Amino acid sequence: MQVLTEIRRAGGISAIPHPFDKLRHHAVRLTSNDVELVDCIEGFNARCLFKTYNDLAYNFGKEYDLAITAGSDAHFLNEVGNGGIITGQENIREAIMKKNVTIYGHRSMVINHAGTKILKLGRSIRGYLDE
Repeated sequence: MQVLTEIRRAGGISAIPHPFDKLRHHAVRLTSNDVELVDCIEGFNARCLFKTYNDLAYNFGKEYDLAITAGSDAHFLNEVGNGGIITGQENIREAIMKKNVTIYGHRSMVINHAGTKILKLGRSIRGYLDE
């Protein structure tokens, strides 16, 4: 969580992506002890396979009065715009921090996840062959 402190020190917003997605092994797992370091939480991530993971994040954000964002997490062109925020304000940072955004989205197709796995496997094989 030291990174979150540094983000704030630099004037940034600490946003935790897909914090309850159990399929992402490197995701930050938020607890109530971490809330004071967090500015916002991703309440919708289009690449979460299960709706429950997004629901947990959204509800956590509401419970702890965090700003809530959303994102496509696009790995492929057909995923761009699957999730995001809408606001009428020009200053996006300010809109997020004042919770003056509306989140939207729909989950990516499962085939996109399969495509990502295939690409990662191909990179691993290439790396192994190059050694």
